[in-house]
Amino acid sequence: MGIYRRVLRADLRRLVLILTFSSVLITLGNSYFAIYHVQRDLLIENTLASNQRYAEKVAESANRMLQSAEQLVAYSATDLAKKIDDPGALESEVQRLIGQSDIFNSAVIVNKEAQIIAVAPESLHLSGYVLPESARQAFNAQRAMISDPFHSVTGNTLVSVSHPILGAQGEYLGYVSGTIYLNKIGALSHLLRNQLFSDESYLYVVDRNGELLFHVDPNRIGQNVGQMYLVQQSLTGVSGSARGINSLGIDMLAGFAPISSSDWGLVVQRPTNLVLADLNDNLAPVFWRSLPIVFVTLLLVWLVAHWITLPLRKLAKNVGQLDHQDAYDAIVNTKAWYFEASQLKMSMLHGLGSFNERIHKLDDASHKDPLTLLLNRRGMQRVLDQFEASDTPFSVLALDIDHFKSVNDRFGHDVGDQVIQTLGEVMMKAAGEHDVTCRVGGEEFLMFLPHTSLDRATLVAESLCEQIAYADMPKVKRITVSIGVSHNPQPVYQAGIDITLKRADSALYRAKDAGRNRVMVVES
Repeated sequence: MGIYRRVLRADLRRLVLILTFSSVLITLGNSYFAIYHVQRDLLIENTLASNQRYAEKVAESANRMLQSAEQLVAYSATDLAKKIDDPGALESEVQRLIGQSDIFNSAVIVNKEAQIIAVAPESLHLSGYVLPESARQAFNAQRAMISDPFHSVTGNTLVSVSHPILGAQGEYLGYVSGTIYLNKIGALSHLLRNQLFSDESYLYVVDRNGELLFHVDPNRIGQNVGQMYLVQQSLTGVSGSARGINSLGIDMLAGFAPISSSDWGLVVQRPTNLVLADLNDNLAPVFWRSLPIVFVTLLLVWLVAHWITLPLRKLAKNVGQLDHQDAYDAIVNTKAWYFEASQLKMSMLHGLGSFNERIHKLDDASHKDPLTLLLNRRGMQRVLDQFEASDTPFSVLALDIDHFKSVNDRFGHDVGDQVIQTLGEVMMKAAGEHDVTCRVGGEEFLMFLPHTSLDRATLVAESLCEQIAYADMPKVKRITVSIGVSHNPQPVYQAGIDITLKRADSALYRAKDAGRNRVMVVES
């Protein structure tokens, strides 16, 4: 028996140590967990913001380049209006157009019969060529524009920046355009390739149809990726950032921005696992450096736990020997032990009393709606049980806020909660000393009036309906309610209570159907 008690005593101390050690380790683990997730979210947020800013910067640069290109062809179109019949002037102009800047890979002038009458460089051998229908977007539009990407007769994938040539009377004489190659090194691809990253981050550009205009992999230029979420976001006309899956199934953190002059979208993205790898690399040293502190903390915990359990083990030793006369006399005759035992008993009783008080408060809270402090369904059921037990007749008012969904849709759920809270305050002020108010659903309320006739309950309902209609509600200012009234006479049976509540609910729906903001009564 003595060995058994010693084993239990050792287990008690071991249990205290295990619990204490576990608390320290769990707290430490939770701290690392919280730090990891906070840092992860911060890294993701910063990466998204950084990619968005970078996308906006590159998109602005590309936009300025395209605007410069538009200005160049617009100037040429104005200058060519009087030289459309001068072949030498036309050749000089296209040579000047590609020579004065590195924006265009080639330049052409097309007359009103869709025939190319001048081209640079001459190595393209397109002079006299009539444009096919598939390449007449700029010709048919007869306005300044940046075309959708198309394949030229020379096998290049390109976009053209064109401007119409108009005669003195405004007649259409053709157009001049500069072309920008997408599958070869040009001004635009050079600008974008200068943005290549040292890691797995990259950017790409899509046209308004979701077709790739630029990509780190030249073989992908011309592919349509419009079904991707990030691409769709980049074509909304506003810059932003989002996390999404790319066409290869890789989780990406992307920033996007529009190239407004051409209705293109630019996306800068970085793999999420690459971002989180940096986090893992940074947290590992922190973990190893904190281990000595952890060991010291656990040692201190062990010493403190041993010191705390020492008096308890001594007390347990004396209590375990109560069957011995000497031990019993020692506890009874030693004032210190008796005093400590008495204090312990008083403390336990005080703690038990505090615990019961808290339980009572928790029980009370479990019967109340936390938003309005009205009774919830559990609290309502307790009241109805009391009515049934005491055979108390009562009337009931069933309330429902009219058009409450529109309040949530228009002002948000926070305002909806404030409206419900204010309505609860109005109901509590309107309730009598013995009346019971309940919130049984989102915007559904009940008011029980014990020992109240149906006529009196109807007057209370009409008064309450009017008070609510004139109550100043947050943001919404005014709301209305529909009320159904029913009465449960003596004797009160559970079946009768259920029927009374169903009648009140039925009257409520009748009030809704009759136009809302009114009271409907159901006779018993």
